[in-house]
Amino acid sequence: MIRVIFDHITGFGKITEQDFIFSDPKGIALGTDYNSYLNEGWVEWQGYWYNLRSTRIKISDYKPTKTVKRLANKIQISKVILTQEELDRLQPVYEKYITTKGYKRDIKLEDFLDYFAILYWHNEKLIGASIFKEYKTEQKDVVVYQFLWDYEDPKLSLGNVAQYYEVELTKNSATYVYLMGGYEEACIYKSNFKGFEWWTGTKWSSDLDLYTQLCKRDNNVHIRT
Repeated sequence: MIRVIFDHITGFGKITEQDFIFSDPKGIALGTDYNSYLNEGWVEWQGYWYNLRSTRIKISDYKPTKTVKRLANKIQISKVILTQEELDRLQPVYEKYITTKGYKRDIKLEDFLDYFAILYWHNEKLIGASIFKEYKTEQKDVVVYQFLWDYEDPKLSLGNVAQYYEVELTKNSATYVYLMGGYEEACIYKSNFKGFEWWTGTKWSSDLDLYTQLCKRDNNVHIRT
């Protein structure tokens, strides 16, 4: 079970020119039924659980293209637990990733200390990673928290290759690979993968048109800070 709490100090509201209240909701896990929490749209971050427009790939339905398989053969991989040394090696890759994508991130790589990662190598050079956690109660699920890539060779299509390896390394033990939230046009690409589903708030949906519509709508929402 998850107990939902609200923070009216970090939260805020508008009641004069606008009618809007944000109560900064988050969840506290009261048990260890983590797969159930994930299946209800919750994602853990730094001790709390947040209900998102979560996205996932049903592993049994995922089908990589021939092109992705061919590109995957060009990439060498290793699965590691992230030490500070590994994080330091990934820092330049992370910086290139957020600069290329134009992301503004409060999250630091140090936040992923002791997480699992698939490291991606090309011609003996570290070019990217998928950072994830594994959850297992009655079944095993994987949550990919962060993908990063230096983008120095776009022809490698590492985003698609990474999704292939995220599934390939877990397909014999996991049911789903969770891909965090699906917001803004930057996340529309997730719906291109076979087996894609997204959380509406009450159920998992395969309605790709609605998902795309919502992501595009997000781009028109502007928040002043």
